[in-house]
Amino acid sequence: MLKERIEFLSKRKQISRKDLVEGLVTQAHFANILADRYPLPEDLAEAIASRLAVKPSYLLHAADQSEETLERAEAIFAQLSMPASAIPEDTVHALEDRDDALTVELTTALMKAVYYQQLNDAAAHEYIHTSYLNYYLEKYGRPDDVDLPRPLAKALLYYKVQYYRSKLAYVDVLTHATRLSELALPGSEFWLSVQNIKMEAYIQVKQYEEAKQVFELTMRHVYDQRLFHRLSGLYVAYSGYCFAMGLVQEALSALTMAEANLVYAGNHGDLITAIANNRIVMLTMTGELDKAQAEIERFETLLMQEPEETQQAMKPLICVYRCEVALGRKHWGMLAQSVDQLLKCAVTEDQQMSGTFYQSHLALAHGNREAFMERALACLPYFESTQHAMRLEPLYEGLAVVSEDQRRYKEAAMYYKKLVYLLRKK
Repeated sequence: MLKERIEFLSKRKQISRKDLVEGLVTQAHFANILADRYPLPEDLAEAIASRLAVKPSYLLHAADQSEETLERAEAIFAQLSMPASAIPEDTVHALEDRDDALTVELTTALMKAVYYQQLNDAAAHEYIHTSYLNYYLEKYGRPDDVDLPRPLAKALLYYKVQYYRSKLAYVDVLTHATRLSELALPGSEFWLSVQNIKMEAYIQVKQYEEAKQVFELTMRHVYDQRLFHRLSGLYVAYSGYCFAMGLVQEALSALTMAEANLVYAGNHGDLITAIANNRIVMLTMTGELDKAQAEIERFETLLMQEPEETQQAMKPLICVYRCEVALGRKHWGMLAQSVDQLLKCAVTEDQQMSGTFYQSHLALAHGNREAFMERALACLPYFESTQHAMRLEPLYEGLAVVSEDQRRYKEAAMYYKKLVYLLRKK
Protein backbone atom coordinates (compact mmCIF):
# COMPACT_ATOMS: atom_id res chain seq x y z
CA MET A 1 0.00 0.00 0.00
CA LEU A 2 3.01 2.29 0.46
CA LYS A 3 3.73 2.01 -3.26
CA GLU A 4 0.20 3.06 -4.24
CA ARG A 5 0.20 5.98 -1.82
CA ILE A 6 3.58 7.30 -3.01
CA GLU A 7 2.56 6.94 -6.65
CA PHE A 8 -0.66 8.85 -5.93
CA LEU A 9 1.17 11.64 -4.13
CA SER A 10 3.85 11.81 -6.83
CA LYS A 11 1.20 12.10 -9.51
CA ARG A 12 -0.55 14.87 -7.58
CA LYS A 13 2.75 16.76 -7.11
CA GLN A 14 3.82 15.97 -10.69
CA ILE A 15 7.17 14.66 -9.55
CA SER A 16 8.88 11.67 -11.15
CA ARG A 17 10.26 8.79 -9.10
CA LYS A 18 13.77 9.75 -10.21
CA ASP A 19 13.37 13.29 -8.89
CA LEU A 20 11.63 12.03 -5.76
CA VAL A 21 14.64 9.97 -4.61
CA GLU A 22 17.41 12.05 -6.22
CA GLY A 23 20.32 12.27 -3.77
CA LEU A 24 18.57 10.07 -1.21
CA VAL A 25 18.66 6.48 -2.43
CA THR A 26 19.06 4.58 -5.70
CA GLN A 27 15.94 3.95 -7.75
CA ALA A 28 16.63 0.19 -7.58
CA HIS A 29 16.75 0.22 -3.78
CA PHE A 30 13.63 2.38 -3.60
CA ALA A 31 11.83 -0.05 -5.89
CA ASN A 32 12.67 -2.84 -3.44
CA ILE A 33 11.24 -0.76 -0.59
CA LEU A 34 8.02 -0.21 -2.52
CA ALA A 35 7.87 -3.94 -3.25
CA ASP A 36 8.05 -4.59 0.54
CA ARG A 37 11.43 -6.32 0.25
CA TYR A 38 13.01 -3.76 2.56
CA PRO A 39 11.46 -1.55 5.25
CA LEU A 40 11.21 2.22 4.76
CA PRO A 41 13.79 3.88 7.06
CA GLU A 42 12.53 6.82 9.10
CA ASP A 43 15.18 9.25 7.80
CA LEU A 44 14.31 8.39 4.20
CA ALA A 45 10.59 8.71 5.00
CA GLU A 46 11.20 12.19 6.39
CA ALA A 47 13.10 13.32 3.29
CA ILE A 48 10.55 11.91 0.81
CA ALA A 49 7.62 13.20 2.86
CA SER A 50 9.13 16.68 2.71
CA ARG A 51 9.29 16.50 -1.09
CA LEU A 52 5.69 15.26 -1.24
CA ALA A 53 4.47 17.86 1.31
CA VAL A 54 3.08 15.30 3.76
CA LYS A 55 3.95 14.14 7.27
CA PRO A 56 6.49 11.26 7.58
CA SER A 57 3.85 9.18 9.39
CA TYR A 58 1.69 9.37 6.25
CA LEU A 59 4.31 7.20 4.53
CA LEU A 60 5.56 5.15 7.48
CA HIS A 61 2.07 3.93 8.42
CA ALA A 62 0.52 3.72 4.94
CA ALA A 63 0.45 -0.09 5.00
CA ASP A 64 -0.64 -0.36 8.63
CA GLN A 65 -3.09 -3.22 9.13
CA SER A 66 -2.96 -3.53 12.89
CA GLU A 67 -6.01 -4.72 14.80
CA GLU A 68 -6.76 -1.15 15.89
CA THR A 69 -6.59 0.08 12.28
CA LEU A 70 -8.89 -2.66 11.01
CA GLU A 71 -11.36 -1.93 13.81
CA ARG A 72 -11.45 1.75 12.83
CA ALA A 73 -12.03 0.88 9.19
CA GLU A 74 -14.74 -1.61 10.15
CA ALA A 75 -16.48 1.02 12.29
CA ILE A 76 -16.50 3.51 9.39
CA PHE A 77 -17.89 0.86 7.05
CA ALA A 78 -20.65 -0.05 9.52
CA GLN A 79 -21.49 3.63 10.06
CA LEU A 80 -21.82 4.49 6.36
CA SER A 81 -23.35 1.25 5.08
CA MET A 82 -26.75 2.27 6.41
CA PRO A 83 -29.22 4.00 4.05
CA ALA A 84 -28.01 7.55 3.38
CA SER A 85 -31.24 9.04 4.71
CA ALA A 86 -30.48 7.49 8.12
CA ILE A 87 -26.99 9.00 8.32
CA PRO A 88 -26.72 12.57 9.68
CA GLU A 89 -24.80 14.80 7.27
CA ASP A 90 -22.64 16.05 10.13
CA THR A 91 -21.50 12.49 10.79
CA VAL A 92 -20.18 12.16 7.25
CA HIS A 93 -18.49 15.55 7.27
CA ALA A 94 -16.85 14.77 10.62
CA LEU A 95 -14.96 11.81 9.14
CA GLU A 96 -11.41 12.81 8.20
CA ASP A 97 -10.60 12.47 4.51
CA ARG A 98 -6.95 11.68 5.26
CA ASP A 99 -5.55 9.01 7.53
CA ASP A 100 -2.04 7.63 7.95
CA ALA A 101 -3.39 4.11 7.28
CA LEU A 102 -4.50 3.73 3.66
CA THR A 103 -6.99 1.03 4.70
CA VAL A 104 -8.92 3.58 6.78
CA GLU A 105 -8.54 6.42 4.30
CA LEU A 106 -9.69 4.45 1.25
CA THR A 107 -12.56 2.80 3.14
CA THR A 108 -13.76 6.26 4.14
CA ALA A 109 -13.54 7.61 0.58
CA LEU A 110 -15.41 4.66 -0.93
CA MET A 111 -18.21 4.85 1.63
CA LYS A 112 -18.50 8.63 1.27
CA ALA A 113 -18.83 8.14 -2.50
CA VAL A 114 -21.70 5.69 -1.92
CA TYR A 115 -23.33 8.19 0.45
CA TYR A 116 -23.10 11.04 -2.11
CA GLN A 117 -24.44 8.78 -4.84
CA GLN A 118 -27.48 7.85 -2.77
CA LEU A 119 -28.17 11.53 -2.11
CA ASN A 120 -27.73 12.40 -5.81
CA ASP A 121 -25.05 14.90 -4.78
CA ALA A 122 -23.34 14.91 -8.17
CA ALA A 123 -20.84 17.66 -7.32
CA ALA A 124 -19.50 15.96 -4.18
CA HIS A 125 -19.53 12.57 -5.92
CA GLU A 126 -17.52 13.90 -8.85
CA TYR A 127 -15.05 15.76 -6.65
CA ILE A 128 -14.15 12.77 -4.48
CA HIS A 129 -13.49 10.76 -7.64
CA THR A 130 -11.42 13.30 -9.55
CA SER A 131 -9.40 14.38 -6.51
CA TYR A 132 -8.80 10.95 -5.04
CA LEU A 133 -10.80 7.83 -5.84
CA ASN A 134 -10.17 7.47 -9.57
CA TYR A 135 -6.50 6.69 -8.97
CA TYR A 136 -7.15 4.01 -6.35
CA LEU A 137 -10.04 2.49 -8.29
CA GLU A 138 -7.61 1.97 -11.15
CA LYS A 139 -5.30 0.11 -8.76
CA TYR A 140 -7.85 -1.79 -6.69
CA GLY A 141 -10.94 -1.62 -8.89
CA ARG A 142 -11.05 -5.37 -9.50
CA PRO A 143 -11.71 -6.88 -6.05
CA ASP A 144 -11.10 -10.40 -7.44
CA ASP A 145 -7.51 -9.55 -8.32
CA VAL A 146 -6.25 -7.99 -5.10
CA ASP A 147 -5.90 -9.19 -1.54
CA LEU A 148 -7.27 -6.38 0.62
CA PRO A 149 -7.97 -6.09 4.36
CA ARG A 150 -11.52 -7.27 5.12
CA PRO A 151 -13.16 -3.88 5.84
CA LEU A 152 -11.59 -2.33 2.73
CA ALA A 153 -12.62 -5.33 0.61
CA LYS A 154 -16.22 -4.92 1.85
CA ALA A 155 -16.18 -1.18 1.14
CA LEU A 156 -14.90 -1.76 -2.40
CA LEU A 157 -17.46 -4.47 -3.12
CA TYR A 158 -20.28 -2.33 -1.68
CA TYR A 159 -19.12 0.59 -3.82
CA LYS A 160 -19.16 -1.66 -6.89
CA VAL A 161 -22.63 -2.99 -6.04
CA GLN A 162 -24.07 0.52 -5.75
CA TYR A 163 -22.23 1.69 -8.88
CA TYR A 164 -23.60 -1.14 -11.00
CA ARG A 165 -27.09 -0.71 -9.50
CA SER A 166 -27.02 2.91 -10.68
CA LYS A 167 -26.12 1.63 -14.17
CA LEU A 168 -28.79 -1.11 -14.02
CA ALA A 169 -26.01 -3.65 -14.70
CA TYR A 170 -27.53 -6.38 -12.58
CA VAL A 171 -25.28 -9.23 -13.68
CA ASP A 172 -22.39 -7.30 -12.17
CA VAL A 173 -24.51 -6.34 -9.15
CA LEU A 174 -25.19 -10.01 -8.48
CA THR A 175 -21.52 -10.99 -8.85
CA HIS A 176 -20.31 -8.40 -6.35
CA ALA A 177 -23.28 -8.76 -3.98
CA THR A 178 -22.67 -12.51 -3.75
CA ARG A 179 -19.04 -11.92 -2.76
CA LEU A 180 -20.08 -9.20 -0.35
CA SER A 181 -22.61 -11.51 1.28
CA GLU A 182 -19.82 -13.99 1.98
CA LEU A 183 -17.86 -11.29 3.84
CA ALA A 184 -20.82 -10.02 5.87
CA LEU A 185 -21.66 -11.53 9.25
CA PRO A 186 -24.67 -13.84 8.68
CA GLY A 187 -27.76 -12.39 10.30
CA SER A 188 -26.28 -8.92 10.73
CA GLU A 189 -28.19 -5.84 9.59
CA PHE A 190 -25.79 -5.41 6.70
CA TRP A 191 -26.12 -9.07 5.68
CA LEU A 192 -29.89 -8.62 5.54
CA SER A 193 -29.47 -5.52 3.35
CA VAL A 194 -27.24 -7.46 0.96
CA GLN A 195 -29.84 -10.26 0.78
CA ASN A 196 -32.40 -7.68 -0.40
CA ILE A 197 -29.95 -6.48 -3.06
CA LYS A 198 -29.32 -10.05 -4.21
CA MET A 199 -33.06 -10.65 -4.47
CA GLU A 200 -33.45 -7.48 -6.54
CA ALA A 201 -30.59 -8.55 -8.82
CA TYR A 202 -31.95 -12.08 -9.31
CA ILE A 203 -35.30 -10.62 -10.35
CA GLN A 204 -33.68 -8.24 -12.82
CA VAL A 205 -31.65 -11.03 -14.47
CA LYS A 206 -34.78 -13.22 -14.50
CA GLN A 207 -33.43 -15.89 -12.12
CA TYR A 208 -36.75 -16.08 -10.33
CA GLU A 209 -36.26 -19.36 -8.48
CA GLU A 210 -33.06 -18.03 -6.91
CA ALA A 211 -34.88 -14.82 -5.96
CA LYS A 212 -37.58 -16.80 -4.18
CA GLN A 213 -34.97 -18.88 -2.35
CA VAL A 214 -33.25 -15.74 -1.07
CA PHE A 215 -36.61 -14.35 0.08
CA GLU A 216 -37.56 -17.52 1.94
CA LEU A 217 -34.14 -17.85 3.57
CA THR A 218 -34.16 -14.24 4.72
CA MET A 219 -37.77 -14.36 5.90
CA ARG A 220 -37.05 -17.45 8.03
CA HIS A 221 -34.09 -15.67 9.60
CA VAL A 222 -36.15 -12.53 10.27
CA TYR A 223 -38.85 -14.51 12.08
CA ASP A 224 -36.43 -16.79 13.93
CA GLN A 225 -34.50 -13.80 15.25
CA ARG A 226 -37.64 -11.64 15.63
CA LEU A 227 -36.15 -8.91 13.44
CA PHE A 228 -39.59 -7.56 12.56
CA HIS A 229 -38.20 -4.14 11.59
CA ARG A 230 -36.99 -5.89 8.43
CA LEU A 231 -40.39 -7.19 7.33
CA SER A 232 -41.46 -4.12 5.32
CA GLY A 233 -38.27 -4.10 3.26
CA LEU A 234 -38.57 -7.82 2.57
CA TYR A 235 -42.18 -7.52 1.45
CA VAL A 236 -41.22 -4.66 -0.89
CA ALA A 237 -38.57 -6.91 -2.46
CA TYR A 238 -41.05 -9.80 -2.64
CA SER A 239 -43.57 -7.58 -4.42
CA GLY A 240 -41.00 -7.11 -7.19
CA TYR A 241 -40.61 -10.87 -7.47
CA CYS A 242 -44.38 -11.43 -7.69
CA PHE A 243 -44.82 -8.70 -10.30
CA ALA A 244 -41.98 -10.10 -12.43
CA MET A 245 -43.73 -13.49 -12.32
CA GLY A 246 -46.98 -11.89 -13.52
CA LEU A 247 -48.68 -12.27 -10.12
CA VAL A 248 -50.00 -8.71 -10.00
CA GLN A 249 -52.53 -9.10 -7.19
CA GLU A 250 -50.01 -10.96 -5.04
CA ALA A 251 -47.50 -8.19 -5.70
CA LEU A 252 -49.98 -5.55 -4.58
CA SER A 253 -50.87 -7.67 -1.52
CA ALA A 254 -47.17 -7.86 -0.63
CA LEU A 255 -47.04 -4.05 -0.71
CA THR A 256 -50.05 -3.93 1.61
CA MET A 257 -48.17 -6.24 4.00
CA ALA A 258 -45.10 -3.99 3.71
CA GLU A 259 -47.20 -0.99 4.69
CA ALA A 260 -48.87 -2.85 7.55
CA ASN A 261 -45.47 -3.74 9.05
CA LEU A 262 -44.12 -0.18 8.91
CA VAL A 263 -44.98 0.05 12.60
CA TYR A 264 -41.86 -2.06 13.30
CA ALA A 265 -39.55 -0.17 10.95
CA GLY A 266 -37.26 2.57 12.12
CA ASN A 267 -36.61 4.17 8.73
CA HIS A 268 -40.14 4.96 7.50
CA GLY A 269 -39.20 7.50 4.83
CA ASP A 270 -37.29 5.22 2.45
CA LEU A 271 -39.78 2.39 2.87
CA ILE A 272 -42.83 4.57 2.27
CA THR A 273 -41.16 5.83 -0.91
CA ALA A 274 -40.36 2.29 -2.07
CA ILE A 275 -43.89 1.06 -1.34
CA ALA A 276 -45.50 4.01 -3.14
CA ASN A 277 -43.10 3.70 -6.08
CA ASN A 278 -43.78 -0.02 -6.59
CA ARG A 279 -47.52 0.42 -6.27
CA ILE A 280 -47.67 3.37 -8.70
CA VAL A 281 -45.45 1.62 -11.26
CA MET A 282 -47.44 -1.62 -11.06
CA LEU A 283 -50.81 0.12 -11.38
CA THR A 284 -49.57 2.21 -14.30
CA MET A 285 -48.06 -0.76 -16.15
CA THR A 286 -51.27 -2.80 -15.75
CA GLY A 287 -53.45 0.05 -17.02
CA GLU A 288 -55.08 0.85 -13.65
CA LEU A 289 -54.52 4.54 -14.33
CA ASP A 290 -57.23 5.92 -12.04
CA LYS A 291 -55.82 3.92 -9.12
CA ALA A 292 -52.30 4.98 -10.06
CA GLN A 293 -53.39 8.64 -10.08
CA ALA A 294 -55.02 8.22 -6.66
CA GLU A 295 -51.82 6.63 -5.32
CA ILE A 296 -49.71 9.52 -6.68
CA GLU A 297 -51.95 12.01 -4.86
CA ARG A 298 -51.77 9.92 -1.68
CA PHE A 299 -47.98 9.81 -1.93
CA GLU A 300 -47.83 13.59 -2.35
CA THR A 301 -49.94 13.98 0.80
CA LEU A 302 -47.52 11.77 2.72
CA LEU A 303 -44.57 13.77 1.41
CA MET A 304 -46.04 16.97 2.81
CA GLN A 305 -45.20 15.60 6.26
CA GLU A 306 -41.52 15.26 5.30
CA PRO A 307 -38.83 18.00 5.46
CA GLU A 308 -38.73 20.51 2.58
CA GLU A 309 -35.45 19.01 1.37
CA THR A 310 -37.07 15.59 1.01
CA GLN A 311 -40.06 17.05 -0.82
CA GLN A 312 -37.79 18.79 -3.33
CA ALA A 313 -35.73 15.62 -3.84
CA MET A 314 -38.88 13.62 -4.62
CA LYS A 315 -40.41 16.21 -6.95
CA PRO A 316 -38.80 14.83 -10.16
CA LEU A 317 -40.06 11.33 -9.32
CA ILE A 318 -43.62 12.62 -8.84
CA CYS A 319 -43.35 14.35 -12.23
CA VAL A 320 -42.28 11.09 -13.86
CA TYR A 321 -45.28 9.31 -12.32
CA ARG A 322 -47.62 12.01 -13.65
CA CYS A 323 -46.01 11.82 -17.10
CA GLU A 324 -46.54 8.04 -17.22
CA VAL A 325 -50.21 8.32 -16.30
CA ALA A 326 -50.79 11.15 -18.79
CA LEU A 327 -49.02 9.16 -21.50
CA GLY A 328 -51.11 6.07 -20.71
CA ARG A 329 -54.29 8.16 -21.01
CA LYS A 330 -52.98 10.02 -24.08
CA HIS A 331 -53.78 13.30 -22.34
CA TRP A 332 -51.27 15.32 -24.34
CA GLY A 333 -51.96 18.64 -22.63
CA MET A 334 -51.39 17.11 -19.20
CA LEU A 335 -48.29 15.35 -20.48
CA ALA A 336 -46.85 18.60 -21.86
CA GLN A 337 -47.41 20.32 -18.53
CA SER A 338 -45.88 17.44 -16.55
CA VAL A 339 -42.85 17.24 -18.88
CA ASP A 340 -42.15 20.95 -18.43
CA GLN A 341 -42.24 20.50 -14.65
CA LEU A 342 -39.98 17.44 -14.89
CA LEU A 343 -37.32 19.17 -16.98
CA LYS A 344 -37.26 22.13 -14.59
CA CYS A 345 -36.52 19.97 -11.54
CA ALA A 346 -34.64 16.98 -13.05
CA VAL A 347 -31.32 16.37 -11.31
CA THR A 348 -30.19 12.99 -12.67
CA GLU A 349 -29.41 11.94 -16.23
CA ASP A 350 -32.19 9.36 -16.08
CA GLN A 351 -34.74 12.04 -15.20
CA GLN A 352 -33.47 14.35 -17.95
CA MET A 353 -33.54 11.56 -20.54
CA SER A 354 -37.04 10.57 -19.38
CA GLY A 355 -38.14 14.17 -20.04
CA THR A 356 -36.69 13.96 -23.56
CA PHE A 357 -38.45 10.61 -24.06
CA TYR A 358 -41.82 12.14 -23.17
CA GLN A 359 -41.10 15.11 -25.45
CA SER A 360 -40.60 12.66 -28.33
CA HIS A 361 -44.06 11.20 -27.68
CA LEU A 362 -45.61 14.66 -27.64
CA ALA A 363 -43.94 15.53 -30.94
CA LEU A 364 -45.15 12.32 -32.57
CA ALA A 365 -48.68 12.81 -31.23
CA HIS A 366 -48.76 16.29 -32.81
CA GLY A 367 -47.40 15.00 -36.12
CA ASN A 368 -44.06 16.78 -35.78
CA ARG A 369 -41.88 13.96 -37.05
CA GLU A 370 -38.66 15.94 -37.28
CA ALA A 371 -38.93 16.94 -33.62
CA PHE A 372 -39.77 13.35 -32.75
CA MET A 373 -36.68 12.02 -34.54
CA GLU A 374 -34.45 14.64 -32.90
CA ARG A 375 -35.63 13.89 -29.36
CA ALA A 376 -35.91 10.13 -29.82
CA LEU A 377 -32.34 9.92 -31.12
CA ALA A 378 -31.16 12.18 -28.29
CA CYS A 379 -32.35 9.80 -25.57
CA LEU A 380 -31.99 6.47 -27.42
CA PRO A 381 -28.27 5.92 -26.63
CA TYR A 382 -28.89 6.42 -22.92
CA PHE A 383 -31.76 3.94 -22.75
CA GLU A 384 -29.81 1.45 -24.86
CA SER A 385 -26.89 1.74 -22.43
CA THR A 386 -29.21 1.05 -19.47
CA GLN A 387 -31.20 -1.59 -21.42
CA HIS A 388 -34.47 0.07 -20.40
CA ALA A 389 -36.95 -2.09 -22.30
CA MET A 390 -40.03 0.00 -21.38
CA ARG A 391 -38.45 3.03 -23.00
CA LEU A 392 -36.78 1.24 -25.92
CA GLU A 393 -39.89 -0.56 -27.20
CA PRO A 394 -41.88 2.60 -28.10
CA LEU A 395 -38.71 4.36 -29.28
CA TYR A 396 -37.79 1.58 -31.72
CA GLU A 397 -41.37 1.30 -32.96
CA GLY A 398 -41.72 5.06 -33.46
CA LEU A 399 -38.33 5.39 -35.15
CA ALA A 400 -39.10 2.47 -37.46
CA VAL A 401 -42.49 3.86 -38.52
CA VAL A 402 -41.23 7.42 -39.08
CA SER A 403 -38.15 6.20 -40.95
CA GLU A 404 -40.37 4.07 -43.18
CA ASP A 405 -42.69 7.01 -43.89
CA GLN A 406 -39.63 9.08 -44.83
CA ARG A 407 -38.53 6.29 -47.20
CA ARG A 408 -35.43 5.57 -45.16
CA TYR A 409 -36.02 1.86 -45.48
CA LYS A 410 -32.60 0.70 -44.33
CA GLU A 411 -32.95 2.59 -41.05
CA ALA A 412 -36.53 1.39 -40.63
CA ALA A 413 -35.41 -2.21 -41.06
CA MET A 414 -32.70 -1.71 -38.43
CA TYR A 415 -35.18 -0.38 -35.86
CA TYR A 416 -37.69 -3.14 -36.60
CA LYS A 417 -34.90 -5.68 -36.14
CA LYS A 418 -33.97 -4.14 -32.78
CA LEU A 419 -37.63 -4.14 -31.75
CA VAL A 420 -38.05 -7.83 -32.61
CA TYR A 421 -34.89 -8.72 -30.67
CA LEU A 422 -36.15 -6.73 -27.68
CA LEU A 423 -39.54 -8.45 -27.72
CA ARG A 424 -37.93 -11.89 -27.93
CA LYS A 425 -35.94 -11.16 -24.78
CA LYS A 426 -39.08 -10.56 -22.75
